[in-house]
Amino acid sequence: MTPPAPLLRDALEPWCAAGVTGALRLLENPGGTVYLSDGRIAYAECPAACGVERLLTASGRLPGEAWRAAANVGRNHHRIGAELVQSGLITQAEIEAAGVLALYDAAFFLFDLATPVQFEPGARQPVGQLCSFELRTVCQEVDRRKRFLAEAWHDPSSDTAAVLPHRRLRSQIVALTALQWEVVANADRRRSPVDLARLLGRDTYTVMLEVRRLVRAGLVEPGRPGGSAAAESLAAVRARAAEPPPVMARPAPAEEPPAMPARVRLAAETADSAEELPALPRREVKRQPASQAGQTAENWVPEHVLHRLINGIGAL
Repeated sequence: MTPPAPLLRDALEPWCAAGVTGALRLLENPGGTVYLSDGRIAYAECPAACGVERLLTASGRLPGEAWRAAANVGRNHHRIGAELVQSGLITQAEIEAAGVLALYDAAFFLFDLATPVQFEPGARQPVGQLCSFELRTVCQEVDRRKRFLAEAWHDPSSDTAAVLPHRRLRSQIVALTALQWEVVANADRRRSPVDLARLLGRDTYTVMLEVRRLVRAGLVEPGRPGGSAAAESLAAVRARAAEPPPVMARPAPAEEPPAMPARVRLAAETADSAEELPALPRREVKRQPASQAGQTAENWVPEHVLHRLINGIGAL
């Protein structure tokens, strides 16, 4: 069984530590790409988040024809942004601001996914010069956004469901932010927060956050799950993030032989210990040569002398 894939943020760590330039592409649904430049996060994109093009054109900041013209000239040379700046239609600061929004938006959806990836060395995003960040900084921002979403409203169903405005309000006076008004005004009972973000040219996270706040205020409610491709992509992200990581199967323990009866085991242990003990040395009996047999009479001690010696030793 193949080992489980690590979270994308963990898969990025060795590439960032090595200071490489290239792209880490997700091989499974929902897909996406994270671009690295000298070990820093330079850009990220995924179907659930708006890219730089969508943020600039759908919001009305840049005509769609102008973006397509710049893309035709500068895509292969990674200078779409430079073409737009040279044409005087937008500033470099605006391009970089849109790049930061797109990067954090895509990282929010991708960094906590456990999916196989493939690194493409040398690959670069086509927009051109954008702000880059350390991996730790991007991870901290992703965690902060997740915390803010949970604090705004606990139920994540509103992130993928159609936004339904309430027909009657709880109070006579309602205060809405500009983005909240855009959300309510464009909610047609079919669009999810992802669809509204693409329609308005906003980052998906911010729209999701405002929708949760509207739900908490009782101004909107979640309807049916969104049916667009973007909404389905977000649903796939949520479903994949909720999947528990696969557990590696452990090999079955070897079967132990049946226990021997106590008598048999004791006999076997005794036999084994007897085999392992070294043989004790035997005392050699010295035989007296026949030539010395005649000397015993000279060395003989009288019996009464022996008794006195024994008695004397006992007295001591």
